[in-house]
Amino acid sequence: MGYYDQLFKEIFSDKEMLVEFINLFVKKLKNYDIQPENITIEKTKFTDLKYGDRESDLLFKIKYEENELFLYLIIEHQSSVDYLMQFRILEYMVRIWKKYINENKEQSKRKSFKLPPIIPVVFYNGKRRWTAENWFMRKIINWEEFSVYVPQFKYEIIDLSQIEEKDLLKAKNALSLLLAVEKLDKEEISKSLKEIKEVLEKLPENEKEKFGEYINGIIKVLVKREKIIDTDIEFEEIKEVNYMFENFVRTVEEAIKESKEKAKIEGLEEGRKEGLQQGLQQGLQRGKEEERREIAKKLLLKKFGNKTEPILPKIEKSDSKTIENIIENIFELDLKDIEKIIQKKLN
Repeated sequence: MGYYDQLFKEIFSDKEMLVEFINLFVKKLKNYDIQPENITIEKTKFTDLKYGDRESDLLFKIKYEENELFLYLIIEHQSSVDYLMQFRILEYMVRIWKKYINENKEQSKRKSFKLPPIIPVVFYNGKRRWTAENWFMRKIINWEEFSVYVPQFKYEIIDLSQIEEKDLLKAKNALSLLLAVEKLDKEEISKSLKEIKEVLEKLPENEKEKFGEYINGIIKVLVKREKIIDTDIEFEEIKEVNYMFENFVRTVEEAIKESKEKAKIEGLEEGRKEGLQQGLQQGLQRGKEEERREIAKKLLLKKFGNKTEPILPKIEKSDSKTIENIIENIFELDLKDIEKIIQKKLN
């Protein structure tokens, strides 16, 4: 399972995040006020099917009113569109119902027994627009003439590339902001990050915490997609997610501004494009360094208290290797050792 699949499987396996997903995208369920306690994560791996080893697919049993249904979520991010998705989903639906029958053997023998509905949803973030037909019967030749013999169902398609950033920001919750970050285009990254940050600051604390849990993974997806070197930038403390994200935004903006100015002076369009890419790369790196420097200062203050104050200005001037050395060995070092490490590097 790829990193993207693993990340979004983790996000959607979080029942609170799934509720936000339902409220954002599954209109049929929105009116039932689904809560996390109404959701059960089910087994989805059917090894006898062609796609049986897809570990990124998710199946949820959801209680609504006095009934239950299944929500089947397929995570797709490949650039190619699967034009047989209807058939693939039909295979899964049959297996899901078969499993349900086996779990309710005695009841299934009764005339009154009925199967629960299945809502299939494809969450897609490929480079191409999703152009496959989502109604099953339209894949059948002359289906209107033989409609009584043809299954008539559709799957919901969530094509992230076709969703406007402004519509995501209107939702004002953790999931919508994470998806807005995931959608970032480096050409508009500075403007978009600022808008996301403004919404983040106004979120309730529980939503900020959810955002903080998954933002590191989303940024790694963004970096890989834009073909920029990988980054180890981390928001170390969820409680400080506002500060960390603000720092990330600021460093990216500064780096991109510098890159644009350089490209402008050179007068090269190609230089401008390269500058934007380098700007994001530099911004990510600077963001990481500033965050690690803040962590080092906090650790020193916690361990040595006010005795640390003369050292703090030197921490600001220290390079990343020195900072990492202090963080990694904070419990073994005393104040004199730390002063020696810093002074040696400054000299």
